[in-house]
Amino acid sequence: MTAPQVPADHEAWRQGRWEEIAGTNGKGTVIAKAKINGRDPHTLPGLPGQWTTTETGALTVAAKAEDGVRANGEAVDGTTEVPSGSVLEFPGNLNGFAGGADGFYGVIVMDQSRVERSGLSGIDRFPYNPDWVFEGHYRAAPEGRRIEVERLTAPRSTEAILAPLDLVVTVHGTEYALAVLEESPGQRLVIFTDETNGDSTPQIGRWLVLPLLEPGSAVTVDFNQATLSHHHLNPDVFVCPLSPPGNHLPMRIEVGERALIHSATGQS
Repeated sequence: MTAPQVPADHEAWRQGRWEEIAGTNGKGTVIAKAKINGRDPHTLPGLPGQWTTTETGALTVAAKAEDGVRANGEAVDGTTEVPSGSVLEFPGNLNGFAGGADGFYGVIVMDQSRVERSGLSGIDRFPYNPDWVFEGHYRAAPEGRRIEVERLTAPRSTEAILAPLDLVVTVHGTEYALAVLEESPGQRLVIFTDETNGDSTPQIGRWLVLPLLEPGSAVTVDFNQATLSHHHLNPDVFVCPLSPPGNHLPMRIEVGERALIHSATGQS
């Protein structure tokens, strides 16, 4: 049987996905990240500087000039306010970004050589199959709904994550309602498990990244775009959430990403 031709838009998605992981500033380059909120100082593992927010909700970093921390090209010497969108530099040719607003920020630090050192060379996928593309819709959840989900910390922890919508989709004749998480503002994510987990795909399930649309909106649900969790790129940094209760699909979904591919020369 001839394999279905891969549509041009799906091939473009694959290329964008690889850039997201392995490109300049891709997820595979991340070596540290932190959420900064509140007045207590935060530190990034193995890196100089203490991060906190002010009474007015601004982000600041405190460091000595000899620590080698720079924000937007300027050396940090003392306590410095760091506007959202700032470009950061750290010793060891590390770079990063700061983003957020109103007392809630994220700081990410990247090592541009990490992907090469790790030997990451590709993503193993099932063959493309158009039979796994469906039309679903968003259904509003009770206002302010949060769902307790496990996180891949060591040891495991739980967190109540905002889940403002359900994705309602009929798969091969059966309707399912999958909780949509909004772990970060502007990100819609369905984390699901299926019967391939543990043999053909990771035990922890996979992701569908979805568009920002209003309740009632139609949504294309393409399981060919099921992705691996960022946890596989760096488990010490990406302590991702697991699938919420009820987000299991009792079937084998043999499309989408299966595993990361590493060459034998990786040295991370």
